[in-house]
Amino acid sequence: MTVKPAHPVAVTLLCAAALGLAAPSAEARVDPDPVVAGQRVRISDGSRCDPARGVRASSRLFGTVALRAGERGMAARTRVAEGTAPGRYPVTIHCAAGGASFTETVTVRDGRVEGVNATQAAGGLALLALATGAAFWLRRTVGGRS
Repeated sequence: MTVKPAHPVAVTLLCAAALGLAAPSAEARVDPDPVVAGQRVRISDGSRCDPARGVRASSRLFGTVALRAGERGMAARTRVAEGTAPGRYPVTIHCAAGGASFTETVTVRDGRVEGVNATQAAGGLALLALATGAAFWLRRTVGGRS
């Protein structure tokens, strides 16, 4: 009886899956993401640091804040600095002095309403005016017959 070698593609996929399971899960967590300047955010270590003193998060978005033990690892709440320009900013978690560090990138968006331009706003107002006119006409027509 001869044993055939496993198909190379199957072996490759199994190895990739094993590496994916062995890799650490999420790094630093910032919620919500994306954010706008002045918004409050929650920063978490994703349970990667040992609950100890000295765990902190640092970023140009908010400076340096201490993380404290919580239900889901070390966490803190802070506010993104007013006037922060839109862009992508790193947030780094430092587990302890001389310990592991890991980084997440957070997107800061413009504080204006996104996805609505002047043409869309004008179209929305036109539809609102049309609906108001139709409601007025229906009320008058139906009300006149009673």
